[in-house]
Amino acid sequence: MVRWSEVESRIELNELPHFHRAFLKLHRPELQADALPLRRVQQYVTQTLFQLVKSGQAQREEAPDGGVDFLVEEGAIPGDWRSKIFPLQ
Repeated sequence: MVRWSEVESRIELNELPHFHRAFLKLHRPELQADALPLRRVQQYVTQTLFQLVKSGQAQREEAPDGGVDFLVEEGAIPGDWRSKIFPLQ
């Protein structure tokens, strides 16, 4: 499993919205992520992470700053992004 905050930190800031939309397309295609405003995308990403916890594909964890972080299965990361995030694998 990989820490969600670590995944996000490996992606350039200007690419993060594209990654989040790809994540939603993988897990919640009915949302039509490309048509959503960025604020909604982030809200749905968080909701989806909680859904992955319920289905056993992720674990909720307290972040060092007191917030919430997640450990997610590598398979929960969109395939075309895995090589960008984990270049040595």
